[in-house]
Amino acid sequence: MCAATVAATRKGENVVLSALADELGSISVILEWAIRAEYPLDADVSVLLLGDDGKVRSNDDLIFYNQPSGAGGAVRLRGKTRTPEGPSVAYSDIVDVDMDDVPDSVERVLLAASLDGAEGSIQELDYLRLRMLRGSDAVELLSFTVAAAHRETAFVLGEIYRRAGQWKFRAVGQGYDTGLGTLVTEYGVEVDTEDEASDGGVAEGGEPGAGRTDPAPVDPPVVEPREIAGVSGPVDSGAAAARETRAGGRRAHTVTTRKRLPARRLSASKGRRALEAGSEDRWQPARLFPVAGIGGAAEQERRATSALLAVIGSVREFGRSMTTRFGAPAGQITTFIEVPFNRDDKPYIPDGLIRVTRGQRSWTALVEVKTGAGELTADQVGAYLDIARDQQFDAVITISNLITTADERHPVGIDGRRTRKVAVHHLSWADIRFRCQLLLENDLVADRTQEYVLGEFFRYLDHARSGAQTFEDMGSSWVPVRDSVAAGTLLPTDRGLPSVAERFDQLVHFLCLHLGGLLGVEVLPQAGRRADAAVRRQALADELCRQGTLSAALRIPGTVGPLAVSADLRAGRLVWAVNIDAPRQGRPTTRIRWILRQLGDANGNLRIESFEQGSREAARAELLALVRQKPEIMISDSGREIRAFRISLSAPLGTKRGVGKGTFVTSVTETLEKFYEEVVQNLREWNGQVGGGSPADEA
Repeated sequence: MCAATVAATRKGENVVLSALADELGSISVILEWAIRAEYPLDADVSVLLLGDDGKVRSNDDLIFYNQPSGAGGAVRLRGKTRTPEGPSVAYSDIVDVDMDDVPDSVERVLLAASLDGAEGSIQELDYLRLRMLRGSDAVELLSFTVAAAHRETAFVLGEIYRRAGQWKFRAVGQGYDTGLGTLVTEYGVEVDTEDEASDGGVAEGGEPGAGRTDPAPVDPPVVEPREIAGVSGPVDSGAAAARETRAGGRRAHTVTTRKRLPARRLSASKGRRALEAGSEDRWQPARLFPVAGIGGAAEQERRATSALLAVIGSVREFGRSMTTRFGAPAGQITTFIEVPFNRDDKPYIPDGLIRVTRGQRSWTALVEVKTGAGELTADQVGAYLDIARDQQFDAVITISNLITTADERHPVGIDGRRTRKVAVHHLSWADIRFRCQLLLENDLVADRTQEYVLGEFFRYLDHARSGAQTFEDMGSSWVPVRDSVAAGTLLPTDRGLPSVAERFDQLVHFLCLHLGGLLGVEVLPQAGRRADAAVRRQALADELCRQGTLSAALRIPGTVGPLAVSADLRAGRLVWAVNIDAPRQGRPTTRIRWILRQLGDANGNLRIESFEQGSREAARAELLALVRQKPEIMISDSGREIRAFRISLSAPLGTKRGVGKGTFVTSVTETLEKFYEEVVQNLREWNGQVGGGSPADEA
C-alpha cells in the first residue's frame, strides 16, 4: 500500500485516487466553511450520482438534507458540526461514501455545496473548502479550496469519476447564483415547480443552468388553510397530481430543495420547564429584576422601562436583535431613562433613549413605554416625533401590550408628514418576550453572565405584576357578537364585528409568538391571499357572519404542513388540524399503519380522515382509537389510492372574553400546545427511504 499524501488541488486539476491510497474502500468528504457569528448564512453539502449520460438515473440519486442517503446506503450524510473560531463560527458537513458499493451504473459522483437560510452569497463566507479523508483511518487524501467566488449561492466543488477502472477526482469549481434548484436541475433532477420559482429553477423557455443573476427575495409559497372539521373545502396536496406520473421510468414525485428541518419538541422548551419548576418553589429565590414593591401604574412602567433598556445595553445579542431590525448599525449600545427635553417652552420626558454608535456613525431613538392597560396617544407620540426631528434623531419606538401585525402601520394614527425624517416603530411586550426566548432556547448568548441576565429579565416579564401582558382579552364586543352568532342574528353591519375580527387576527399573531418562543423558532401566520391586514380582517368578519366560525393557520418550521384552527361559535367547538401526505408506495393498510405508527400513544379521541386520489372530500373519518383496532376501516370501496391524511383535535370552546378557566383565549392557547406536543411534533413526511418512514408491505 502506498503512503497516503495530502493533495491540495486547484480548479480543473485531476487526481488519481489510487495514487493516494491503493485500497480506497470508503471515504469521507467534508465540506468546511466559516462565517461571522452575526451573519445568518448556512451551507450544506449535496451529492449527485450520475450515469454515463451525465444525468441522475432518478431523483433518488440526489443525496442532500431532505434525502440523506442513496444508492442503497452507499452514500450517507453524517451531519454537521459547529465550532467557535474567534469572531467567526466554523462549520463542517460530512458525507460518507462506500466506493466499493457505488453501483456500476454510476459513472460520476458529483460533490456540491449550497447556501440556505438568508440572502447572501458564497463570497461572504470566510472560506469554503472540501477535504477528502480515507474512511479506514481518517487520513486526509486531498483538499480543494474555492477561490474567487462572487455572487454564487451554489457550487459544484468537484467530482469523483471512473476512468479506465480507476476512481479519479476532478476539482470543478463551477458556481451558480440561483441556488441549488438550478444546479440539480441541470443534472436531471426534477425539482418541484414552486422551488423553481423561488430557488433559481429553469426559466420558461430557457436552457438548464441559464440565468446567472441574483433572484429577488421570494416569500415562502402561499398555501391556503386546509379544510378542517366543520368547514367544507379541499385538502391541499401541493403538486400531488404532477407527482403521480413521470416519463422515462422516473420516480413518481419531484424533489423539493426547501430544507425540511425536524420539528422542535415542545417538551424540550427550556423556558417552559423553568417556569413550571419555578411555580412549585415554596421559597422565593432572589431575583435580579424583582417585582416586589411595584405599586401603581407609574412605578410599574418605570421598572419595566429600566429593566428593558438595561438588558438591551448589557446583553449584546439581545440589544442587537432589538435595534438592528429598525436600521441601527451593529455597534456599541448605550441606553438612558427619562431623558428631559423642552419644546415650545414645554417640558417633555420620554421614558427612554437608545443610542448605537459604530465608528463615526450614530443611531438614536426615543422610547415611549406603556404597561398593563396603558394606551399610547397620538399627541404624545407626535410630540416625540417632533422632538426627534429637531434633535436629528433617527426613530421613535413605542412599546405597549397592543399586538400589531407585520403588515400594519403604527397602531396610533400619526400625520405622515411627521415621519418623513424620523421613523416610528411599535413593539408589543409579547414580541419582546419572544425575542428573549429565541436567544435563550437556541443558546445564542455567548457570554454566560449575559445569558443569566437575559433569563432573569424573561422571568420578570413572565410575572403578572410586571405589566408586560400577553394576549388577555377579546375585547368588549366579544360577548354580544358571540351571542349574536349563537342566536343566528349577526349581521355584517353589527358595530362590534370589526373589533372581534381584529382581536382574533391579533390572537393568531400572539399564538405565533407564544409557540415560537417555546420552540425557539419563528412561527408565522399562513397568510394566503389575505396578506393585507384590513383585507384579512374583513375576510374574517365575512366568515363569522356566513358560517359562524373564525379560522386561521400557522406555519411552523420543521412540521409536515400548516397547523389550522377553526373556532365554531355556533357549535361551541374548537378544532386544530394538520394534513400529511400519505406514502406513495405500499398497500392501503400499509399506509394506514404508517400513520398510526407516527401517532404512537396519542389520545384515541383524535380524529383521522383519509383522502383519495381524484377526490376533494374525505373518503373515511374515524376516531383514532377505532382505527388502531381496525385499520382497514379507513379503506373505502372505490379502489383508489390514499393520498393524504388529516389529523384533528376537537375540544370545547371557551366563551368568556378574558383569560383563565372557560375563556376563549385560554382554550385556544392550551389546545394549541396540547395538539402540537401530542401530534404535530411527532409527524414526519415519508421520504421513501428504508428505515426512514418507508411503508414496506407487510405479509
